[in-house]
Amino acid sequence: MDDMAVPNTKKSLPPFKNWPKVAPQIMCATSASWAMLCAGLVRGWSSSAIPQLRVQSNETLYLEQEEAVWLTSMPPLCAIFGSVMIAFPMEMYGRRLTLATISIPYIVGFYLMGLSYYINSTILLFVGRIATGLMIGASMLPSQIYVSECSSPRVRGALGSFTSTFISIGILIAYIIGAFVEWHIMCFVIGSLPIVLGVTMLLMPETPPWLFSRNHETQAKDALHRLRGKYTNIEVEFQRIKTNANSQINNSSYAKILTSGHLIKPLLITMALMFFQQSCGITAILFYSASVFQDAGSSLDRFLASIIIGVVQVVFTGLSVLLVDRFGRRVLLMVSGVLMAISLGGLSAFIYVKNAWEELSVVDKSTGAESFDISSLGWIPLLCLMSFMISYSIGFGAVPPLIMGEVFPLEYRHRLGTISSAFSLACTFLVVQTFPEMSAALGLSCVYGIYATWSLVAVLFVAFFLPETKGKTLEEIGKIFGQPTANEVTSSADKLNGSEEDSSVHNLEPNCKIDSI
Repeated sequence: MDDMAVPNTKKSLPPFKNWPKVAPQIMCATSASWAMLCAGLVRGWSSSAIPQLRVQSNETLYLEQEEAVWLTSMPPLCAIFGSVMIAFPMEMYGRRLTLATISIPYIVGFYLMGLSYYINSTILLFVGRIATGLMIGASMLPSQIYVSECSSPRVRGALGSFTSTFISIGILIAYIIGAFVEWHIMCFVIGSLPIVLGVTMLLMPETPPWLFSRNHETQAKDALHRLRGKYTNIEVEFQRIKTNANSQINNSSYAKILTSGHLIKPLLITMALMFFQQSCGITAILFYSASVFQDAGSSLDRFLASIIIGVVQVVFTGLSVLLVDRFGRRVLLMVSGVLMAISLGGLSAFIYVKNAWEELSVVDKSTGAESFDISSLGWIPLLCLMSFMISYSIGFGAVPPLIMGEVFPLEYRHRLGTISSAFSLACTFLVVQTFPEMSAALGLSCVYGIYATWSLVAVLFVAFFLPETKGKTLEEIGKIFGQPTANEVTSSADKLNGSEEDSSVHNLEPNCKIDSI
């Protein structure tokens, strides 16, 4: 059932057909997703900056190999702590103010990194990188939850994919700017973009579910009117959100998560999806994209190849906005996983053949025989990586964050989202940190083969364990996992009230009252 009081025939319309009702939601999703664009800037920075910092020069800082690895992997490591730190302000002060505030550390962090060039301070460079890394974790959860709580079911899938699209845009912007300017100039340029996040979020409404959770019913109704359009009848959706908010028992704790099936099931599913999202090696490829093309034997300029990959990712992540509510989450993920495995398998096979051929060429040269120049096939790595980015973007790039914003109950959304985000970032850090070492120890061919294998395992997981959430309200999704309904919660509260009253009579304490349930 759609959450707007409109005829059922409108459910068959394309997501963005009814523009007056959808436009306010698009504006909110765009503003919140700008936080992920900033996160993309942090991720894309290293691809252009690290090669420059690894060249010894009197005009810039120089990083040893180990320092470069740590500077690259620092953001996902710090993001783990950022995702934990953001849970309290997001729940206490709201999603809107939290997103507006995190723009400040983004700006400060990038400017400190740029300043490190002029005072020749590696420490300041790392401090700025740590600050921006913390904000990656702080951006993931509030942006996805804000978009999910502001969107109606008919467009939630499309708008929920905005966050993935914007992080791709941020990566592409960093690639393009990094190809034309020095790394320290890039810091100041991209460090100014988070200003847009701070300004626009102050102009957006707070999410109605959060306002209800704080007993601001009038403000929640006003916010819902802003989100659905001035002349839209919101009474049905308003009562549904109110009922759902009243059904939440305010005794949430991390301990209860382990003992409640309707909490642990969606948590494990989202954690698994976050693991598979990273186990395909996407973050290592993005962070080291310029080096990846060079090491794989591509004949194209490495910075140009990175930009091409960035464009492909933006285009097809944007395409997923239109596909996710048409074909559903499960289909996109399974198609994505299969195509990723094929692409990575092809890249692995090419690198293996390339290395073997180069060894044979050495022997041929010693005998004076002519050998085939395999460098003429340098377009194959680009083709495989483009295919991989397309496959990733339409499924595992966009869908897991969307599902994270859908399956968690309102009362536990900040706690479960924190755990899931922290786990995702831990996986990101491990992939980025281990990629250079695995490549040196096993060879790139073996590493990409491992990533391809995990992509196939992801397909099996989705096929057997992930329920479809397409077109369902957040309340209907909760029922899939056995979330208690409002009537069940009321019954439980009545029993608790009765138990407390009996205890009060027995202890001769008639004035004892129960806290709000």
